[in-house]
Amino acid sequence: MSNSAASPMGASSTSMAGRGSGKTTSFIPELQSMMFALGDSRRPLHETAALVEDIVHTQLINLLHQAAEVALLRGARVISPEDIIFLMRKDKKKMRRLLKYMQFRDFKSKLMKTVDDEDPLDPDKYSSSSSVNKRQRLAQDFLGSIDQTGEFLALLEDEEVDEVKQERMERLEKQTRSMDSSQYSDFCESRQLSFSKKASKFREWLDCSSLDVKPNAVSMEILSYLAYETVAQIVDLALLVKQDMTPKTGDPFGHAISATFFQYHSSSSESAAACGAEAQSSAIQPAHIREAIRRYSHKIGPLSPFSVRNNRAVKELYL
Repeated sequence: MSNSAASPMGASSTSMAGRGSGKTTSFIPELQSMMFALGDSRRPLHETAALVEDIVHTQLINLLHQAAEVALLRGARVISPEDIIFLMRKDKKKMRRLLKYMQFRDFKSKLMKTVDDEDPLDPDKYSSSSSVNKRQRLAQDFLGSIDQTGEFLALLEDEEVDEVKQERMERLEKQTRSMDSSQYSDFCESRQLSFSKKASKFREWLDCSSLDVKPNAVSMEILSYLAYETVAQIVDLALLVKQDMTPKTGDPFGHAISATFFQYHSSSSESAAACGAEAQSSAIQPAHIREAIRRYSHKIGPLSPFSVRNNRAVKELYL
């Protein structure tokens, strides 16, 4: 096997190692909007968004490395959805969410074709069309080929409520109750933002042009979905940490615990005044993200378990 085959992403490894000092593509402004839409304050901190970007980017690069290796093992020249699904097979909850997303994408494609069609009233016209149900058909065929017990195919029919997403929606609904019309307009606009709507920038962000084994179009859809889900998970868990660190009424030790938390997670170059201002802000702080990683590292990222050892961004937090 050639060197390039042995290291399917060798061409990009150097550029990724130097990321952070000379990166040219950044999703920080978009991430700030996404974080607001997921429960952060109206003006998320730049440094928090930068930390989230580094974590998400590193997670996706790790995923691309693994997917590229799977693709090469099966003799493929591109990273296909099958490679990503295979990597996610051990996490049923995340697999179920991914399959629901693929079904949604098919439904959206079907809807768009119906809108453009001159005869949209024929109910059977798109029901079995492989072109509009390609994602579901692809997932079903692949899962059927590796499913020995029927548990994977059962996920395609599973109608169980996703409790995590349900709680997220309930939290956001409560958040919008106190918004005025301007804030709600900003919130709705932020809710529309995703990595998939910045497809060319997303490919550039992942440095796909330098990969020996490149992801195809559907794989890029999945990667953009996983990127957004990772951001959502980080925000969910950081909000839990933030809630824990907020002094409770009647708790005489609450302020002391909160101050100790921020002092522990602040760098030595930060002044006490800066720490105090940071603690008073309503936005998610970098310290909340670090603590969320420390507590819940096994739950964060497109693949489970989350590997702190392989994540440069997280590694730097503790070294």
